[in-house]
Amino acid sequence: MTSRLLVLLLGGFVALASPAAAPKDDELDYRGEFFPGSEYDPSVPTPESILGFPVGERTATPEQIGECLEAWARASSRMRVREYARTHEGRPLWYVILTSRENISRLDEIHAGVEKLADPRGLSGNEADRLVASLPAVAWMAYSIHGDETSGADAALAVIYHLAAARDEAVEALLDDLVVLIDPMMNPDGRGRFVQQIAEHRGAQPNIDDQSLLHTGYWPWGRMNHYLFDLNRDWILGVHPETRGRIRAAGGWHPLFFVDAHEMGAQDTYLFSPPRDPQNPNFPGWQAEWLETFAREQGAAFDRAGWTYYTGEWNEGWYPGYSDAWAGFRGAIGFLYEQAGIAEDAVRRPEGTLLTYRESVHHQVASSLANLNSLRDHAGAIWEAYLSGRRQAVAADGPYANRTFAVLPTTNRSRLRAFLDLMTLQGFELFTAGADFTVSEATDQLGIVHRRKKIPAGTLLIPNRQPEAHLVAAMLEFDPRMPEESLRKERKEILLKGKSRIYDTTAWNLTMLQGLEALTLSSELPGSAVRYEPGTARRAPVFSENGAAVAWIIDGADDLPVAAAARLMERGMQVRIVDRPLTFKG
Repeated sequence: MTSRLLVLLLGGFVALASPAAAPKDDELDYRGEFFPGSEYDPSVPTPESILGFPVGERTATPEQIGECLEAWARASSRMRVREYARTHEGRPLWYVILTSRENISRLDEIHAGVEKLADPRGLSGNEADRLVASLPAVAWMAYSIHGDETSGADAALAVIYHLAAARDEAVEALLDDLVVLIDPMMNPDGRGRFVQQIAEHRGAQPNIDDQSLLHTGYWPWGRMNHYLFDLNRDWILGVHPETRGRIRAAGGWHPLFFVDAHEMGAQDTYLFSPPRDPQNPNFPGWQAEWLETFAREQGAAFDRAGWTYYTGEWNEGWYPGYSDAWAGFRGAIGFLYEQAGIAEDAVRRPEGTLLTYRESVHHQVASSLANLNSLRDHAGAIWEAYLSGRRQAVAADGPYANRTFAVLPTTNRSRLRAFLDLMTLQGFELFTAGADFTVSEATDQLGIVHRRKKIPAGTLLIPNRQPEAHLVAAMLEFDPRMPEESLRKERKEILLKGKSRIYDTTAWNLTMLQGLEALTLSSELPGSAVRYEPGTARRAPVFSENGAAVAWIIDGADDLPVAAAARLMERGMQVRIVDRPLTFKG
């Protein structure tokens, strides 16, 4: 009886895990053209001539992507490549500038104009109208922040070549009206690791079983960067060099539109923005209608191709540390793509169809072009909405007036220094209190309200009313609250299914993260406030006898002395702790 039962169980297991049916001869031959009818400048080398295969036939390595960018930058007058950071493994990170030859020649002028609109304080109405009428709209297109979500970076290659080399009137008109900034490969360390796993599991015959190691990989996969950190959670933390470089590069251009291209499960289809509720209340309100517009026009492109897709499902807009969310708080229309992930070859889907890797790349390409055309078509109205939103953020009667975040003085200078570094990286305006002052109301990190609160001199002050007001609020609010309706849906999900419907982090508090005491003040900056200026490091006091050192004293209130003690002891030095006040020769 036991033996027969074992055989039945094993048989059932084999049936459940049986491989997908082998593909027919023509099923892997995806014939969809990325840019039908386009003609290209023969002086710009084709992707296939550099890669050795058509884009999307297999996954390009980080090195191959770099070779393409270098070759096209040399050959195309519409294109510039700028390195913005290096990864932990020393790989370069680039963004590509694509626009008309005329716009290329005046990039500095365009950038300066964009910066004026991003900070409209002192900008006259006539000057603003002139800039809106004359400036091309700026798009930032970012692909494959998760290294094993590979189709985005390969799609970026196709889009870059098309914009750099196509002779179509439509492309030339697009580049007259847009500056397209493409970050083609956001996580080259993770991608390199995953491409190696693909090479290890590639076979002589195509593999279409999504249970196979070709499609799944193995730990540590390629999602994370070198230190196995998810870079799509790092935008408000600024820990890693990839993120820090991107914040400076993308933030400095103030794009109107921002793409974040991802992948999801192989048996899914294609998801794109807008997200579902709950959405963070600090998103600029004007963006909602434009998210719907871009989604509708991208959906129309998919309808024409006969592709399946959906929107507004499992991703919500709550946590501000995602790529598209961070961009949204800075004023861009942040747009997410989630393509069914096909590592290479193809995957057999439940209805029996075969989704090839090349087709998955095509979906990302078509999405990118649809969105760029939408931005061009609506650029004037989007510029107007953007400018209105930025004016409101700095208005004395706007939603962020009469609120200041205050970080109280601390002897733990390394924690304060780390916090200041992040605030400066994000481009926030910082001040310090030059003298004690009293506010009528202040709220601490636990939500306790204090009346007639005295704030000491030296307090770090971050006014919410500033150009990046939305991101300041999203990052520094102590306790953002979800709408009641979202909480009811969450409770229903937990009771019915035993799990949360929220995709990711629901709470963050960056002052608490650094262990800093902070308050929210219901007031503007005091009269004694002065612009923050970085200070100089203090020298450690020395105890000496007749000019000869007896001991060096390091203030233990800081975190770093613990590390210093460890390093000194590694070198054989004697380290002691003083646990009560002492006096040495007065």
